[in-house]
Amino acid sequence: MTYSIISLYVINSLLVLLMKKWLEKENDHTERKTEYFWLFAISFVIPILGALGVWAVIKLSDRKGKEKRYIHHERFYVNNFNEIGLLSLKRRDSIPFFAAMQTVDDIGKDLVVRLMENKIPEQGRYLKAAVGQQNRETAHYAATALNLLNKRYETTIHKMLLALQENSSLQGYKNVLYVYKEYLTSDVISDTLMKEKKEVYEKLLREAIKNFPRDVLFYEQLVLFYWENNRKNKAVQLSEKVISYFPNSAECYFILLNHYYITHDKDQLKKVLVKIDKHYSARIPLRLQSVLELIKG
Repeated sequence: MTYSIISLYVINSLLVLLMKKWLEKENDHTERKTEYFWLFAISFVIPILGALGVWAVIKLSDRKGKEKRYIHHERFYVNNFNEIGLLSLKRRDSIPFFAAMQTVDDIGKDLVVRLMENKIPEQGRYLKAAVGQQNRETAHYAATALNLLNKRYETTIHKMLLALQENSSLQGYKNVLYVYKEYLTSDVISDTLMKEKKEVYEKLLREAIKNFPRDVLFYEQLVLFYWENNRKNKAVQLSEKVISYFPNSAECYFILLNHYYITHDKDQLKKVLVKIDKHYSARIPLRLQSVLELIKG
């Protein structure tokens, strides 16, 4: 009888060891190895049948995905730090600006600095949003950046205006008006000063037209300035006047087509279309083609 019991437990032990080795090869998680060992140890209470029963339960649990697996941090060794770092940087760079401003780390400051180094439309709008953030360092960086950009534009424009006083050249007006328009559209200027700056820009355009009345560019810029600032009637009146002197002014035709199409003035629209066909023939500028296709369609 004793011999039979000893033989039974020997067979059970061999069976448990074989199952443990087989399951360890199938799964490398350290925590599960420990669980398997203790679960099989319980099977010694009921030799052979207990081991087979526990093994069946583990396999069934794996198949249904109900088993919880935990990895202790002290046993988790990372060997791909570079890959993780690169992935982290990519995800960090892809965060939307306004969402990044809500974070608690230094990403807000980094974005403000990068915003300073790259010219983008409405640059000031993003900086103004950063000024209002709870992170004091980010807000300070943004406020400083706004002041620096303002000073940079003001200094550049001031130097250009001084150069114009000495020599009122065509290129000089083109340069200063280009920088001034960029200044206005950057949204760096405060709301209280915007009206004043726009008045100076309009004055510069009129001055350029007076000094160089044969250059259509300044007329077109003034027309666009009126149009973009909701002075539609002035934009239309000046556009009609400009194309009578400069029949090839694509910008003025563009303004007129948009205005008469929106106001459903078919008579005036037909007149503009006739002038375009007459002066451009088959070579219609790309800026007008899409509008003409829309109207004729």
